[in-house]
Amino acid sequence: MTVPDPHRWFLGFAGDTDQFLGFAGHTDQPGRPWGSGTAMARRAVEGRDPWDDGCRITTHVDGLAAMRAMRETVEAAIRDADRQALAGIPPGERGQVCLASWQTNPLRDLSEGNPWGVGPWDPASVATRDQTVLGLVVRMMSAGIVVRILLWMPTRLQSLWFADFAVAHHNLAAAVQDHDAALRRLWSLDRPLGVVALDRRIATPTGSVHQKLLTVRVGAVQAAFCGGVDLAFTRRDVADPPDTPRWTGDWQSGESIPLDHLGWPRQEPPPAGGYPPYPDRVTRRFPEDLAANVYGPGPRRWHDQHLGLSGPVVATLEQQFAECWVSDAGGRVVVFDRDRRWLRTARVEVTSPAALDGRRLRPVPVDAPPGRTGDAAVQMWRTVPPRRGDHPAGPFPYGEFTVAAGIAHAVGRAEELITIWDQYFWNVALAGLLAQALRAGPALRLLVALPPSGTTSVSNELRLRRAALRTLWDGLTPDGRRRVRVFDLWDPRADVGVYVHAKVQTYDDALLVCGSANLNRRSFACDTELDCAVLHPPTLAAHLAALHRRMTGVGWDDTAPGWLTRYWESLATSPGTALVPDPFFGPVTGTPRTPNGVSLPHRGWLPRAVLDPAPPGCRGRPQGLPGCGPGYSSR
Repeated sequence: MTVPDPHRWFLGFAGDTDQFLGFAGHTDQPGRPWGSGTAMARRAVEGRDPWDDGCRITTHVDGLAAMRAMRETVEAAIRDADRQALAGIPPGERGQVCLASWQTNPLRDLSEGNPWGVGPWDPASVATRDQTVLGLVVRMMSAGIVVRILLWMPTRLQSLWFADFAVAHHNLAAAVQDHDAALRRLWSLDRPLGVVALDRRIATPTGSVHQKLLTVRVGAVQAAFCGGVDLAFTRRDVADPPDTPRWTGDWQSGESIPLDHLGWPRQEPPPAGGYPPYPDRVTRRFPEDLAANVYGPGPRRWHDQHLGLSGPVVATLEQQFAECWVSDAGGRVVVFDRDRRWLRTARVEVTSPAALDGRRLRPVPVDAPPGRTGDAAVQMWRTVPPRRGDHPAGPFPYGEFTVAAGIAHAVGRAEELITIWDQYFWNVALAGLLAQALRAGPALRLLVALPPSGTTSVSNELRLRRAALRTLWDGLTPDGRRRVRVFDLWDPRADVGVYVHAKVQTYDDALLVCGSANLNRRSFACDTELDCAVLHPPTLAAHLAALHRRMTGVGWDDTAPGWLTRYWESLATSPGTALVPDPFFGPVTGTPRTPNGVSLPHRGWLPRAVLDPAPPGCRGRPQGLPGCGPGYSSR
């Protein structure tokens, strides 16, 4: 195996004259393009590389595999904490788990071994082990593990679209607050075990905190997860049978999403401290945002990708959680009050006053890096927009835009094949950059896989997609157009769409990028995002092989020279493939339709800034990056 050069594929620390990575007015800040005051930026001063060697990466395709891995890691952490308890280690000193999420539903079920398997439950039944999100959080706390949860909390304005998110996150915060109080009384603790921070630190009225991260540092269990999978309803699609172009969908979707006020199967005996009251207030059914006419009236089909990571990168990701925990929070932190639902933008609510030091959040401790577990190199990329003035408290005073910089850098290095699996391919500047790369590289090919239709604002989402794909089409020669395939994901058995929620790219046979950032302007410049770039050809080849089997039902073991071109061709031509041509790549004539005949409106009227915002002025951001630089046009 030829080991790729990290200096070719990864970002380096920026210099004053670097066109892509220089930050106008802030070149005196060491460690750019990583956020000033962060641990990654300090590596420039310490003479360390801005990536982690010696890591092991496991890729997961679709929600069942990802949630299974996260569930089993948490269960291993609980067992380790129980062993520590027998050795006399007190609660609160047995390890730490950190979770950052855009959407978390407390009754999201991650179990497979309970009586209901992967189908609907009877809320009155008893769980062998409670493996709902709420159940796992309660059980970790009851095992003496410190749990820190950072959840996006919609503002009052955003509640026009995301009121149910606010209710779900509010109710999880209330349950953790109650359970923490019960355990502190039980064990006479002076520091909290469980703390939820409800995060409204956003850059624009329509911005969000979008990271999806789990780190587990409990005894011998040292692991992290990063990718596109939220611990939420609809996400856990079940392949039937596994590794085929068939999807069963998630029972916790559509009209079978469980009603919170009916409860859920709890385990007996209950965890230490008992179960907290839940929900805090009765709510309606959490809404499904995938249209039944495209995605079917029953369980919705869903495609996602996620990473499991071990080795030194685990500490890097825990550190980034700790930095986001305290960033821009000085003086604007309040104690969670369940009777006061709406607060001003930029506020952070925490469920325990003991998590505060005066008016600031107490830092989250970060353990020493684990030892080497493999031979993969991983680099962390983020989007953290500046959110208040030029010098907010904590790290990221000028923000960080390494997601945009890293993707632009990788596009410029690829020579054979780029694959994109993304929810929102909206960025016309990135489309132009891809067209430029295809014109410059006569052997380069591109494959893009998207959902067949949008979610709650279909005509506006498809308007943005059409603008990006038309930019790509217009920027190519006839030969270049023959080297590009843009697909939608469709279940050929059920004749319904499969919603692509993944945020993944691959570059040649070297680099795999997976995280929370979509290929749109808001992910590059406005929302808080986290990606991991993995430099390890065996991991990339195995992941592409898994995707080939998932899309076609046919395995892939060809890695002889030139295999990437054959792979690209095979995905499009294999009989029964789940990939169908996207109608917006090319001149749109007539009314575009899905394979089952549903028309695809694409003339929405909402201003681009509502769906795809960028911070006003975007002060401190890198110049010339796709979607957030001079000359950017929304067409």
